[in-house]
Amino acid sequence: MKQGSFGRLDSVSVAGIAIFGALSVLLTTLSQALGLNFPLIPYLQFDFGEIAILLALFIFGPVPALISSFIEFLTLMAIGQNVPVGPVLKLIAILSSLFGIWVGLALVRRVRRPTLAKASGMGTLVGIVFRAAFMTIPNYYLIVFLISLPATMGFLAASFKLVGITLTASSGLAVILGFTALFNGLQLLFVSIVSYLLIRLPQLQSTRAAGRTVWITVYLSGNVEPQIS
Repeated sequence: MKQGSFGRLDSVSVAGIAIFGALSVLLTTLSQALGLNFPLIPYLQFDFGEIAILLALFIFGPVPALISSFIEFLTLMAIGQNVPVGPVLKLIAILSSLFGIWVGLALVRRVRRPTLAKASGMGTLVGIVFRAAFMTIPNYYLIVFLISLPATMGFLAASFKLVGITLTASSGLAVILGFTALFNGLQLLFVSIVSYLLIRLPQLQSTRAAGRTVWITVYLSGNVEPQIS
């Protein structure tokens, strides 16, 4: 497998998978301990762990990032909270985000002078669209069939009233799903910004052994010299 396409599983990448998979679990556990809940929908929680997954993508490529995602999923299934629903929804969110980001990177790669900034921006934008769309389906079934809409509305009514929104039988489901999509967009935007700032650091740009650069730089280069901006 070529390094410039999906990232190859050499010894350095395998070590990176282990490190970033473990780091994602550690950061997710820290996020849970800090209680970084979305105020309007308290059962949604902002998660630092996705920063490690995105760094695995930028440094090693899509395949190592996917493997790191499943390492985190399996670990959370064993020791996490709200098993199995929480870890399953988190995995869907990460996989849809990674797919959307990869589509965005592929689009930027076709422009005349691709840069890390352009790739990060487009990847984040497309990733948010994919994540919001893919997460609406499982959240719909969770609210309507697993929990029940009346119970969910009753739990969230006070939170929404604080911002002047009244959940009704006719609009409640749409409002909850809409703000769930907003949360997912904010989550990916936050971790993408942090990951972009980190990947620009010289220390991470030279992470790969044997003089190789990070995957994202190789992938964007094509037939032109990549830029870091």
